[in-house]
Amino acid sequence: MNANQYRLMFIPLLATLIMGGFVTTVGLLTEPAALKYGVELTDIASQFTWFTGGVFLGGILAFFIFDYFAIKPVILWSYVAAIGLILWLHFSAQYFLLPFLLTTIGTLMAIVICGGVTVITQQWVAKKRQMIMVSQDAMFNGGGIVFSGAATWFVINQFEWTAVYLIVAGLIGIVVLLAATSSFEPVLESEEEVDVVGTWNAGIILVGISLLLFMMAKISIFVWAPQFIQQTFGVGPEVGGQFMANVFTAAFIGSLLGTWAASKIDVKYLLYCFVVVSMLSVYALTVVSSTSIVLLLAYGYGISVSATYNSYVAFGLSFVAQPSHKNVVYLQLMSGLGSTLAPFISSQIVDMNDSIASAMQFCFVTLFIVAISLSVCHLLHNRVVGSQPNALT
Repeated sequence: MNANQYRLMFIPLLATLIMGGFVTTVGLLTEPAALKYGVELTDIASQFTWFTGGVFLGGILAFFIFDYFAIKPVILWSYVAAIGLILWLHFSAQYFLLPFLLTTIGTLMAIVICGGVTVITQQWVAKKRQMIMVSQDAMFNGGGIVFSGAATWFVINQFEWTAVYLIVAGLIGIVVLLAATSSFEPVLESEEEVDVVGTWNAGIILVGISLLLFMMAKISIFVWAPQFIQQTFGVGPEVGGQFMANVFTAAFIGSLLGTWAASKIDVKYLLYCFVVVSMLSVYALTVVSSTSIVLLLAYGYGISVSATYNSYVAFGLSFVAQPSHKNVVYLQLMSGLGSTLAPFISSQIVDMNDSIASAMQFCFVTLFIVAISLSVCHLLHNRVVGSQPNALT
């Protein structure tokens, strides 16, 4: 790779790290934020829904924005605006402005991430492309560890609840400099205009549906596993907290290993392994009788969700000879929709059955359906690759 490609590679990687700075610190910042504004914890926690809603909105907007604007100016102006909004949030924001600020910041970040993934599809192919995509998961999980630690330090030392966001703003500034000094000219630009209609097929659509179901099961586990452990084994919340800590530690390590594996093998086989391990881990959680084994299973489950999202993206895009930003956004939206539906649907199942265990069973069944869907995707992929010599695998 040349120097320009190295700069372009760090743009989507840092964009993922930046997103992690907001997403992974919510639980740590709700209490100091509530004290800052003099409101209930539940009130301030609900405000962060505006951020996730903004991320979803950004994915929808990105579906159209890159039809009319080049990637470079969109990244530059989106992140310059994000820096200004973060500074506003830190220094002078009133409580009633939080919905506007959080929604807009989430929207801008989601647009940049979509642009960054599109850059990857324009600069690299095959295993290089899938390795960079999977490494985004390592950045997100690593960001969870770094930003959680930083946020905890700031809270303990009684800094403003938004102090950790200043670090995020600094990283955004680095991305702005990288984008300003880089050429975004596509290396893989075709001689003919891409037929956008022709970039859609049953394979990528089914991969998106499978991703939706996987994310629904994944987030449902995050919501209900700690409570399931406490109820089933009669233990305190510290055990449930340790379970989640083990999950994220393993997720970071797994994403690093997944990045290496993606450079050696076809990403679809990596994805199959993740889904099978996830399904078996969830099943084991419902039948084991020891908390020590449960905490060990957390490591297995953490590895299974470590690099799954970008493995899905890389696999889905391999169905298309020259992916467009619309393909990228479609997969992002399906992931976001699955994450959004998870708390509602799993809560309804728990209410209907009056049992938290039913949520775990729901996750296992969902993952079983995911495994079946990927089997169908595998057959479709072999057919697509066989009939389209130019398809990227």
